[in-house]
Amino acid sequence: MKYHIDTIPVWDAYSQQDQCPLCVLEYNSEKKYVDFFLGGSVMEPSTRIDVNRIGFCGNHFMQLYGEKNRLGLALITHTHLKETIGEFQRLTQDLKREKKGLLSSLKSKLTGKGGGSGSPLSTLLEWLNDHHHSCMICDRLENLLNRYAYTILYLWQKDNKFSETLKKSKGFCLHHFALIMKIANETLSAKLFDRWIDSILPIQTKTLDQLEADLLWYTQKFDYRNQDKPWGNSRDALPRTLQTLSGQYMEPPDPSKDDV
Repeated sequence: MKYHIDTIPVWDAYSQQDQCPLCVLEYNSEKKYVDFFLGGSVMEPSTRIDVNRIGFCGNHFMQLYGEKNRLGLALITHTHLKETIGEFQRLTQDLKREKKGLLSSLKSKLTGKGGGSGSPLSTLLEWLNDHHHSCMICDRLENLLNRYAYTILYLWQKDNKFSETLKKSKGFCLHHFALIMKIANETLSAKLFDRWIDSILPIQTKTLDQLEADLLWYTQKFDYRNQDKPWGNSRDALPRTLQTLSGQYMEPPDPSKDDV
């Protein structure tokens, strides 16, 4: 697969010195997509056709609902619902025809047929599962993050300044580390992939070890004997660790407020 290069957002993400630059890029892009689908795109026929067919996952429906543009969301949800109802009725009619009559139903149970691969029931269940997970925003984010991961690898190869920036970074959260390793495996030569491994693994290992030490000290700060001791780098250890484990960007805590 050929990926486009988009260097400016990647440099901007690295300038924030966050726990994971791809988390920053995903977070910012997600907000833009939420605004997009509640903006003028609501009335664009091509967008509406795609939204009618694909819809959004539960997480992004909640984010869209939280933006308070209830009319815009209601408009795109209404036509998506109508298309969903049409497909639901078609699939359930197939199921009814398959199960029509007591004899047919009994025969299906005795022979073990009626729920296997290719049956109306399995087709309905597969559609319901796909419908639950299909999402316009998730699809666009996936494509965009693939491009950003490729751009990071491109800059690492071509730009010495970026290579030094990467060395000083915290690497990636585990979720996005898996992504960039996948893109690296797909796009780099064997020789370059070995170089990438040698470059990124020490960064990842150092970050994980530092997180563990910071989180341990964070927990120990709740001991009254350590209340007056300095926080060091542990004040935001919990959100940094949660982000690294989950791939969910988290705003850093207010440094003026202590948890202890």
